[in-house]
Amino acid sequence: MQKILTYTLLTAATTFILSASALTQDTAPCVSGGFITVNSFPSREGSPFSAVIKTTFDQKLVDGNSIHGTFQYPIARDAAGKTLSGYPLGCYIGDDGLSHQSYQVSVTDPVAKTSEHWQVGTNSAKVVFISHIPTPVKPSEAEMAANANRARTATKAMNVQSRTERLGSRTFQGVSAEGIRTTRTIPAGEEGNALPLEIMAETWRSKELGLVLMSINDDPRRGRTTAEIDDLRQGEPDPAMFAPPKDFTVKDQNPVAAPAVATQ
Repeated sequence: MQKILTYTLLTAATTFILSASALTQDTAPCVSGGFITVNSFPSREGSPFSAVIKTTFDQKLVDGNSIHGTFQYPIARDAAGKTLSGYPLGCYIGDDGLSHQSYQVSVTDPVAKTSEHWQVGTNSAKVVFISHIPTPVKPSEAEMAANANRARTATKAMNVQSRTERLGSRTFQGVSAEGIRTTRTIPAGEEGNALPLEIMAETWRSKELGLVLMSINDDPRRGRTTAEIDDLRQGEPDPAMFAPPKDFTVKDQNPVAAPAVATQ
């Protein structure tokens, strides 16, 4: 039975970036098993922004069937380096008996050294899970060399050939980005494939924002996924974006012990 699955979440980018609670809105029937690429970006001071990532997945099957999916989710970073990323999860049956989309929101605060995540639009408990980020320990030069050697060994073991191209500059939402395309070739027989397989990954990164403005992954085994920034707004985002819904309970997963008080 042939099916073409087309689904779009959320009405508009502006709705998505107003607040995390806006994620509860549904505008189309929910479809389980979405194909989502999360745009990761660093927590760094300066370069605040808010935006929407539009991710599109396309796959053509050998029997003529095709799958198409479109998701939108918000990302943001304030001037202190706090970041937010929200993205669709699965589906749940609401009180109306219909299927609705659920979402997860993640907020990382490098100043408070906390990471929070919660789900909205679900039948699950209204809980914000918070964890405390330990101070990172820089690996020694010997450890870094060993990790690099393991990565090289793993690549050789996979027998994968790759080539990289620099694509120059492009402008996205008024911001310049540099492009790199990497093509990996899996030789015939390496994974049971009769012919060589080519996997292409293309990335357009802005040095100004420290952010990937577009990424493309084209894999004949899994289809083509494109994630592109939309409705980019430079400047300090609304603080309400980073706050969980008011009726949610906070659950600390690894409470920090209070410092001992000296007694005399």
